Amino acid sequence: MTSPRPPSASASPNSLELTITSGTRAGERVFLLPAMSSLTIGRAPSNGLTLPETHLSGEHGQIFREGKRYIYRDLRSTNGSRVRRAGVGVVEIDGSRGLELALADGDLLLLGDPDLPVGLRCSVHAEGKQVATSVEPPGEAAEAADSGETVLGEVLARRTLTEVEAVAGKVERDPQTAGLLLSATKKLGRRGLELQAVFEGLSEAIFDLLPLATHLSIDLGEHSDGRLQLATVYVSARQPESKSGGTEKAPHASRALVRRVLQDRAAVLVANAPQDLAGVASIMRAKIQSVMGIPLWEGDEIRGVIQVDNRTTSAMFRERDLDALLVLAGLGTLAIENARLHQRLRLSAELAKGENKYLKSSEERRRAPAPIGQSSALREVLKQVEKVQGTRATVCIEGETGTGKELIASLIHYQSPRRDKLFVAQNCAAVPETLLESELFGHKKGAFTGADSEKKGLFEVADGGTLFLDEIGEMALGLQAKLLRVLQENEIRPIGSTQPKRIDVRIICATNRSLEKEVQEGRFRQDLYYRLKVYPIRLPALRERREDIPLLAEHFMKKYAQELKKPVAGIAPAALSQLASYGWPGNIRELENEIQRLCIQVEPSQFIVPELLASHLRQAESMIDRIAPKKGPLKDMLEEVERFLLLQCLREHDGNKTRAAETLGITREGLHKKLARFGL
Repeated sequence: MTSPRPPSASASPNSLELTITSGTRAGERVFLLPAMSSLTIGRAPSNGLTLPETHLSGEHGQIFREGKRYIYRDLRSTNGSRVRRAGVGVVEIDGSRGLELALADGDLLLLGDPDLPVGLRCSVHAEGKQVATSVEPPGEAAEAADSGETVLGEVLARRTLTEVEAVAGKVERDPQTAGLLLSATKKLGRRGLELQAVFEGLSEAIFDLLPLATHLSIDLGEHSDGRLQLATVYVSARQPESKSGGTEKAPHASRALVRRVLQDRAAVLVANAPQDLAGVASIMRAKIQSVMGIPLWEGDEIRGVIQVDNRTTSAMFRERDLDALLVLAGLGTLAIENARLHQRLRLSAELAKGENKYLKSSEERRRAPAPIGQSSALREVLKQVEKVQGTRATVCIEGETGTGKELIASLIHYQSPRRDKLFVAQNCAAVPETLLESELFGHKKGAFTGADSEKKGLFEVADGGTLFLDEIGEMALGLQAKLLRVLQENEIRPIGSTQPKRIDVRIICATNRSLEKEVQEGRFRQDLYYRLKVYPIRLPALRERREDIPLLAEHFMKKYAQELKKPVAGIAPAALSQLASYGWPGNIRELENEIQRLCIQVEPSQFIVPELLASHLRQAESMIDRIAPKKGPLKDMLEEVERFLLLQCLREHDGNKTRAAETLGITREGLHKKLARFGL
């Protein structure tokens, strides 16, 4: 277990330092050293880092070491985890999907309530690292450090963004400045697409362009609630080695200067800074002789601010320096935005890789074995599955709730030529009508309110595989028309798109309703009904395959005994008899839930006895009690039992003699003879 260290603690190479920036323990630091394998974070006292906020989960997240990287994993927390990364913005880490993210130097972990999260600033102390380039975003702490920054003072020169074209023309007409600017631009262009390398290239270009410059800082930000929220992401000095032989770290940008740049939407030059900026704490502490604040601009939009200082001589920056730096800032903004885009794409690829890994592992878990049972009704279902699995015909699975329709659908998929592609399931009754279309067909960015990114629909995700649509009878009529087009044309059109996409998806649907009745009452399209019911498979209710109940009960008992790590001796015959005689309106799902409850309740190494069964099961009559044949000759008693069983089977099949004969394992003619013999 790792405990917080005092602020004076030092970090070793390849360690991770976490600074708590908000919440009850704000200001404290925690170190994850190379020798430590992981650190759990959450509200429970057993965590390596305990955070008492009630909106955090008991075990909220975990940081673990993988090679030289530190990985954050959300442990399926209630309120989630996010990471704010310079140049990228806020990235959601979806714990329910098993996503992980490698932490970068300067990342801000935001845990719990999105409005009032607990913040953890990450500092990765790599070997040979000299200066941390990520600094706390401006907030109350920064304002306190710059106490007294209420008046900026006299500005010697100013260039607004509306003057950029005129300034650029003026720079071009100055051969000396234009030559220096061209040389600086070439150095910037050779730095590639890594954001840190672009910062370094821009720093080198500025120092080449401005001989008087000694220090610089770069602030970047994201727009939030109509305001630009800035954070210092890079600092640099022309001569990093101080006289004492140590490393001189450039301080943060002056907040007063940054505010003036944003307010005026202009580059500003303040000369003889200690006098002109009297009372501004950060400027005075740095003993700056002259300073320039330049917006990082793209068109009319400001993306950040560069501050360039002169601290070593009494000479001042000139207007020519301001003009040249404003032109260079435009080129620098383009390089930074390209690097940020590259970083976003790389981060998206990393998240997609994790998502793909999760999907594959989910698929492995979903590869269920064949249904359990030996009844004639189940054997007939498996024969039908065997006939259709090698085709691409649409299958419609009918049956009561809890009979295992999704299990049969996955069995068809994993025994088909599409087994190497995805099996994707969607319950049409579990998603509101307004969202189901987006889930199935996807949408383009900006297609509707809240569509802030492009999303693939399940048809596209399942391309090449199988899409299982459960409770198809719940689908709205408007969406039924779009599904019909998919079946007819093998193409989809995402919401907001003007171009269709070709897909190759096998549709398997399921319903616990009578689609024929739904068609008659106008709630289901007749043309779609015929498209879906190419190959219907009816799953028998559990009461129609009572001989399978002991096998299913034994299977679920072993499953939950292993899950609970509790030995269970077995199910007593009397308890099995009562389980087999119950009607099970919830079918296999109800049986599984009951066995799970029994495994929790039974004492270790004991048998499950009738006294442990739920009250409604204990009240169920045994078959002999239900039939209650009159005492008499064996032949008469057997005939009475046979008569009862015939009537019971006919009731279960709503009087359908063909299905009843199939369930009883006799021919339809044989059933007619028996009914005639009993006068039925």
